[in-house]
Amino acid sequence: MLTFGIDWDDVIAPFNDRAIEMANEEYSFDPPLTLEDITSWENTGRASVIKKYYHDERLYDRQFVPEESKAFIRKLQTKGIVYIITAAYPEFMSRRMRQIKEAFPDFPEENIIMGVHKSMVHVDITLDDGPKNILKSNARFPVLMRKPWNTELTGLLAVNNFDEFFTLLNQIKSSMIEDRVEANHPAVVALVGPSGSNKNKITRELCKYSDFFTVPKAYTTRPVSDGIHTRITSEEFIRDREIFIETTMYAGYAYGTKWADISALMAGSRYIVMPIDLSGAIAMKRHYPTVIIFCKCSREKMIESILEKDMSNHEKMLRLISLENELKNAALCDYVVHTGREDAVQRILEICKID
Repeated sequence: MLTFGIDWDDVIAPFNDRAIEMANEEYSFDPPLTLEDITSWENTGRASVIKKYYHDERLYDRQFVPEESKAFIRKLQTKGIVYIITAAYPEFMSRRMRQIKEAFPDFPEENIIMGVHKSMVHVDITLDDGPKNILKSNARFPVLMRKPWNTELTGLLAVNNFDEFFTLLNQIKSSMIEDRVEANHPAVVALVGPSGSNKNKITRELCKYSDFFTVPKAYTTRPVSDGIHTRITSEEFIRDREIFIETTMYAGYAYGTKWADISALMAGSRYIVMPIDLSGAIAMKRHYPTVIIFCKCSREKMIESILEKDMSNHEKMLRLISLENELKNAALCDYVVHTGREDAVQRILEICKID
């Protein structure tokens, strides 16, 4: 039976939202502070004032558990053993325990874990919004709940909401029983893997077989010239978020694919090839037949490719840090293809049953 470790603040119960409310009430910011103003876990930007409320009992009095969070925990308990893990300050631990018991009257008290050293908790899957908690986690599958303060963290399993978490859970369970997906067009062929694993190169090679493969428009806030992505501004990305079927953050930049583009291509008879991160691929699988292929390359080649890219040293650093985490994602994919080999394209053609 699977075990789950679920964070409390900003996963089950909004926390920073309430602190933002308190700051706006006290300081009358113009424009008002929003969650998007919390741009890092250290919170050194415009919203840094909210840190003073973390030791204010009024903040904890304002916390509540939304109905969707209650439904999430109830549903998750049917999938395995659930632990609620929270790093409440000592002076607020008894208050936090009461909040949990009020929201979940039947939740076992022995499954409530309090303390800052979350890495000492061993579970199969953990869900947390804190970058440090995820990076240090001993869980078999650490999952990041996307929030504005962790957008630069890349290469990890990440979800934007509870529905995406359950889709990811299905993929994890499928990988455990080796339930391999068979490719039949029309379908999405999602190419996932670390930066430097030749995803874009393989995409271009496959699209030379234009009778069998096509590539949809992809959008990003990152300056690009790879022939696959179209650049849009951050403002456009936020404004049009509802028209994207999947979105992800990679090294601080947003990426996404639009519903209309995929739906139009699915009306045809070709495979839709998409270089994408694993979380985006799993999001695609929620809506369309999708085969996920992990692009594997030697560490040396990937590191060399990252270092040679025309990007800032900061972005290179983020991609290098993510490398080991992304390599672990191979276990959750339907197939693994060594893209450093000459027969990589041929192997994908075989997977797609193309002679």
